Amino acid sequence: MNLLRSFLLAVAVAATSVGAFSVLPNGPATGRPATSLSVFGPKQALAIERTKNPAKFEQTIQGLMSSKGLTRGQAEKRYGEFLVDPDGFALKAAEEERREKGYKDWIEQAVAKSDDPDATRKRIDDFTKRNQLKGTAIMIAFSAAVLSYSTMNPYISPGP
Repeated sequence: MNLLRSFLLAVAVAATSVGAFSVLPNGPATGRPATSLSVFGPKQALAIERTKNPAKFEQTIQGLMSSKGLTRGQAEKRYGEFLVDPDGFALKAAEEERREKGYKDWIEQAVAKSDDPDATRKRIDDFTKRNQLKGTAIMIAFSAAVLSYSTMNPYISPGP
């Protein structure tokens, strides 16, 4: 019975798509999801930054207002979002830029902005293929280790 379970586990892992290791061209910008349970958000981060260094805070807000043409409220909201999640903020900004310029995905944008589009596309394709193979190899190795362990150490249920 344990051998059957191990075999089914191995088949399930082997049948799992390696999509987690591939580049998703149309994937959403990832950021921390907003929930109603969030205690620390943009307003709180903004208040802390304002208290910590008022001169730098004001300089940053004024810079955003002049460079992006935002109102003070918009600039503060944008800066607060950046303070809470800089990585997610950058991803969202990059996605907005791609949409504005009409690119389908980040790969198309990278190729279009490149000095050598063919080499850039080849580099991206090679990177994607190499990492898909690595991901598949890791899943196979892990499955083999679990299968091996489960056959060498079968589960023996405790007596009544």
